[in-house]
This record gives sequence, C-alpha cells and structure tokens, in this order.
Amino acid sequence: MTGTSDSRHLRLPWTVRIAAFLFLFLGVAFGDSVPFVLAYLEPNGELPMTFWFRSMAGPFEQLGPETFTALGWTIVGVCAADVVAGVGLWRGRRWGARLGLATSPLALALGVGFGLPVILLGGPVRVALVSAGRRSLG
Repeated sequence: MTGTSDSRHLRLPWTVRIAAFLFLFLGVAFGDSVPFVLAYLEPNGELPMTFWFRSMAGPFEQLGPETFTALGWTIVGVCAADVVAGVGLWRGRRWGARLGLATSPLALALGVGFGLPVILLGGPVRVALVSAGRRSLG
C-alpha cells in the first residue's frame, strides 16, 4: 500500500477513534429508536415507558404532537448525519470532523428538548475529542 490515506487511517490518535465511536453509537442508538417512539405516540397519544420513565419526555412534549413529531424526525436526520460524520472520522477525514462539529449543537439542542441525557453527556465529550485530535485529520 502506497497511499497516504491508508497509512493515516491506521495512525489516528485515540481521541479521534473514540470521537468517531461516539458519533456512530449515538447516531445509531437514537436514529433507530426515535422512529419507534414516534410510531407509538401516533396511535396511543402518549410516549412509551422505557426503564421506568417516559421516552423522550422533555420540554418539546409541551409543543403538541405535530411539532413533537416534526422535531423527532429532525433528530433522526441529525443522527443520520452523525453516523456519516463518524464514518468520516474513523477514516481520518477532515470533512467528518467538520460535519460532526456542525451537527453537535443541533444534537445538543434536540437532546435538551427531548430530555435525552446520553446525548447531553456524549455531545460535549465527542466535540472535545474531535478538537483534541483535529490536526491528525487529512
């Protein structure tokens, strides 16, 4: 192998690898689960119970079902972009870092609105890790 992208891919610092994992994990976890919550909300008129608490019960719940659903699909889109950012980061691409840094404020705001503490914790951590390892990206 003579390409620099392959050798750079193997030499990424742990900060970038962990950030990529967080983007992928959070994107897949919430991007896959939110549609199920929205599908439950539609016929039942209430949020489902998950581990003794109501899923996605945050300030957005007070906005009404139509707005809640629209914002729910928005977070699914942000999660999809996070997965793409995670793949880019894992491959050592600078565009992955840019995309991830662009989606993080949206993910954080939606995490607050939907009451998703995992996003509230993981979002700032992944931004700090990307920032720490950004110079190693091509």
